[in-house]
Order: sequence, then C-alpha cells, then structure tokens
Amino acid sequence: MKKTLCTIFLGVAGLVASASAATIQLMPEISGITGKGLSTAGRLPGNGITSADVKNWLGSSSVTDGWYSTTGNGDMQWGKASVNVANQTITLPNMNGTQGVCAGLKMTIDNMQAYDGLSFSFSLTPPGTGPTFTYSLWYETADGDMVNLCQGTRGNNASVWNVSYDLTDEQMSALKTNGNGKIYAVLGSTGGTGGNNAVITDISLEGTLAVVPEPAAASLGLLGLAALLMRRRRA
Repeated sequence: MKKTLCTIFLGVAGLVASASAATIQLMPEISGITGKGLSTAGRLPGNGITSADVKNWLGSSSVTDGWYSTTGNGDMQWGKASVNVANQTITLPNMNGTQGVCAGLKMTIDNMQAYDGLSFSFSLTPPGTGPTFTYSLWYETADGDMVNLCQGTRGNNASVWNVSYDLTDEQMSALKTNGNGKIYAVLGSTGGTGGNNAVITDISLEGTLAVVPEPAAASLGLLGLAALLMRRRRA
C-alpha cells in the first residue's frame, strides 16, 4: 500500500509540475494607416533612426494606437505607405531621389508581466531595383524614453527578406521592470525607382505566456483516488 500511495503521489506531482507555454498574437489586425508627417522624417526609414525620432513621431499621448505613415513634407517630398486590409499587407512605395517612406505601429500590451517572451517577425518582398530597407522595434519606459530592442538594414535584391527576432531574457526583464506597455515598430524604405514597391506580409508580434500547470482534472482525479485508498487502509 505504501508503494502504491507513493506511486500515486509521484504521479500527481509530475502532473502538477508539467506545463505548456501558450503563444498569443498581440499585434492587432491592420485596419488602416494614417499619414503623419515629421520634420526629421528623412531619418525614420534609414539605419540612422534615433529614439528621439520615434518619440517625436508617435510617442505623444495624443497619438492613439494604430498604423501610421510618414507623409509628404519638405524633408521627404513623398507620399505615404498604404495597406491592404483584406490581405493584411503593407506597401512601401518608392520614388527616385527621395529620402524614402516608412510605416510605424504604436500598440499597447496589457499585463506585460504575464509574458515570458516576445517575438517580432515579418517578410518583405522587394522590387527588382532601388531602395534599402530597414526595421526597428522599440518600447517606451515609464519616464517616456524610447529603448531600442532590435533593428536591421538590408540592401535591395531579388530575394524576400524574412526577419524574426526573439527578445532576450535581459530585454524581457527590463521591459517588465521599466516599460509602460507601449511598443513601437518602424519599417522603412529609403527610396528607389518610381513605381517599384515593396510589400510587407506576415507582420507579427507574439507573446509567450508564463508557464502554467496542467492538467488540473487529471491531478484532482489522482488526488481523489489517493484519498480513497487511504480511507480503505484505515478501515
């Protein structure tokens, strides 16, 4: 009987300790894009983007969550990015001699403490010739500062640019400790031959929930069986 009870309790302990991590899509669906100019917008599409650029462009409390595009101004002399809501894609237009255009997302993650990890990814299909492409991901601190999480640049070629970045443990710890829940993603094209557009697909920000025990039903069932055997033993 002692051996039987020991086996049962070990089984219960194993079930309670077992766990599975759930992954949740945090990025909202693309419902549209709003043109929003910036006097120093020429840096936004390029690798020289700064935290001040992101804050000045989208960091104001008056800017609501959503997708934005740099738009024509004296610094860029440009149009704006466009979206296809049905296909959930973003198009970055190109025009020779300009400084480029970029699309930016401002979003809020509620209850950041619930997540063990974040993963940012997208695919960009370039035109045949022309621009350089960039991306960057940022978070906002409780003091309103912008902190860079990752960024990259790639010249144009015929292949699709697939990007996937998992935040490090150190970044997640800082995000939970210092962040206010605001996340910013900026994707840009530095310009190129007119009419040749880049298309961004499968853009995603996934969160991995903290590990939770399972399955509760099986654990309770074994606990009930153990209690029954103990009662029979006393009898």
